[in-house]
Amino acid sequence: MRFHVPRAAWLSRWATDSAVQAGIAGASWSIAGSYARGLLPRSPLQQAIATGVVAATHFQLSATAWATLQAIGSRPGTRPGPRANLALATAGVVGGLSMSALGQRDAERSLVAAGVGTAGRIISFASLAGGASALWDAYLQKRLRMGPGLDTTLVPAIATASGVVAVSMLQKHRRAAEYGMVAPERHAVSGHAREGQALAVGAAAGIALLVATAGEQAAARLIERGLGRLVGGDPGALGGLLAHGVVLGAVTAGGITALNVMTARVQKKDDIIEPAYPDPPTSPHVSAGPASSMPFDSLGKEGRRFVLMALSAEDITAVMGEPAVDPVRVVGGYESASDIEERARLTVEDMTACGAFDRALICVGSPTGVGYFNYSIAEALEYLTRGDCAIVVPQYALVPSALALPRTRQAEDLTRRVLELIRDHLATMPEEKRPAVVLIGESLGANVALDLCSDADGADLTRLDSLGVHGGLYLGVPFRTRTWIAWREDAEAVDGTGRLVLVSQPDEIDPPDSGMRHLMVVHHDDPVNKYGYRMLVQPPWWMGAPATRPPLVPRETKFRPITTFVLATIDLLNGMQSKPGTFVRRGHDYRIDIRTGLQAALGMACTSEQAAAIETALRTREQDWATRRMVARKLDKARRAIEKQLAEWGTPNLELADLDPTLASLEGGRTRIGMISGPPGM
Repeated sequence: MRFHVPRAAWLSRWATDSAVQAGIAGASWSIAGSYARGLLPRSPLQQAIATGVVAATHFQLSATAWATLQAIGSRPGTRPGPRANLALATAGVVGGLSMSALGQRDAERSLVAAGVGTAGRIISFASLAGGASALWDAYLQKRLRMGPGLDTTLVPAIATASGVVAVSMLQKHRRAAEYGMVAPERHAVSGHAREGQALAVGAAAGIALLVATAGEQAAARLIERGLGRLVGGDPGALGGLLAHGVVLGAVTAGGITALNVMTARVQKKDDIIEPAYPDPPTSPHVSAGPASSMPFDSLGKEGRRFVLMALSAEDITAVMGEPAVDPVRVVGGYESASDIEERARLTVEDMTACGAFDRALICVGSPTGVGYFNYSIAEALEYLTRGDCAIVVPQYALVPSALALPRTRQAEDLTRRVLELIRDHLATMPEEKRPAVVLIGESLGANVALDLCSDADGADLTRLDSLGVHGGLYLGVPFRTRTWIAWREDAEAVDGTGRLVLVSQPDEIDPPDSGMRHLMVVHHDDPVNKYGYRMLVQPPWWMGAPATRPPLVPRETKFRPITTFVLATIDLLNGMQSKPGTFVRRGHDYRIDIRTGLQAALGMACTSEQAAAIETALRTREQDWATRRMVARKLDKARRAIEKQLAEWGTPNLELADLDPTLASLEGGRTRIGMISGPPGM
């Protein structure tokens, strides 16, 4: 028996197609997973972004997958009915689950297998959602004789989606109860009002998804109509597939374009002359100083900071309570020469000019992409050596590390060549006067430093011996480091003598005199170490069986293709947040491990009183220098704004101090800034 249900006319004016209904279910399937705990808590805004990106991606993939199946299962110019859709859904579920099972067997070892498994998951769920849509159609349109409309397409899709969300949330809580909560104080969303904020975020994400759904379908229908005019009729299911595919391609292209624009802006922002560091240094022991031939302009923003922030012998004595000498700081400016060989030669030449070979220790500091070498590392090393050290930083780029990733091979070549030239120079010196050479790197710098051990034949720690490197410290080793990957898979093959050690904090070394010469410090919750592009489809090594996961990795969190990658990307951003002068052991912040790491790796000694003084000095100086930069930047901005206004009024040559004595701080801002506590040099 069939029924007729009366409906308002406006309900039948607009309807969603079955691909969109499958997309809504696919997006809903992903929402619960987007609220999973990551390595670090997210802000409500970041949660909104994560949920939106994950839901939008799964919407497009599910809609396109179901449209593909419909196109395959129908003749050109036709669209499958409810029965045909049910048959397609059954075949899709069976085929998708088979693909998923086949791919998951080898997903951890094979990227191709992981991709097959992910595709199978998407196909099976899209088919399940498409089948649910077909059942709704069969009941509402065939049984109740209700034509297509909002109430027979969108409402059932939302009902199906609500059931999917409920099941996903139940599974999430079941896993938490089964495996327990590691570090329960680390919530998925941070803040005191996180529960209410998370609900608000979820509601906003749901509304945004509905708006995006409407926009996607409107765009797809416009494309379908255009195809219809081209072929002279209904393009059928194939036309629907092409339309949804075009929208998916446009969304992808837009995302890539936005990323490129953002990257270009970041690069431009970093390419500046800072008001706090306008003039070359006056010390003869640093690059661009009186004894150096290295051009000040070739050092980049971070290089200029580095040489102007150098400690003096007096600074060191004030902290250590012992006689000290002026340490040496050399920066091989990236813009000093375009050729790697020439830049290496100029760098070592500058070492000679600044007195680097007269010190007891030479540290080759491998910088990050912008040419940055951690100031606190340099200062701690200078305190511990009482100034009897030289730090040389060979720059291989002046762009953020994310943009410098393709240049790490060039960075290895440059660093290797600098070490070779240092080794050759030391060979000409009397043996008793030769300084020891050590290697230090943090983040991308650790990547470059450790990969000096790696070549096409694999990784071998003895390659550092041949370069004359006595020992090293590597903080926050990135996931892409070839030596790290090889060492994690087979430590003995890389380092048969056990000289390379990994800890999450230096005081874990046991025993302290184990013969270690190279130390890697990697926090358990460091996303830079655990990130990976393969996480888009492939489970990472640290998300294996819950009981085997490293500390601070949530055991209840399940690996989900795409979703886990999006959450890990947000973790990557949060892991690099820090506050000047506040040292904490969290994410990719290793300042709290610097002094103890240097002492453990390089065998440096100091009293407990000196250790406390070093820690205080590191924090105080960092905060003071951050204050200097902030004040100088704001004063410079105010000065330029005043000069611009005066120029518009026709008085560009007027002295500011003549108008009001208080404005003299802008005219003499550089002198006033220098009054802030901290070392001279501006």
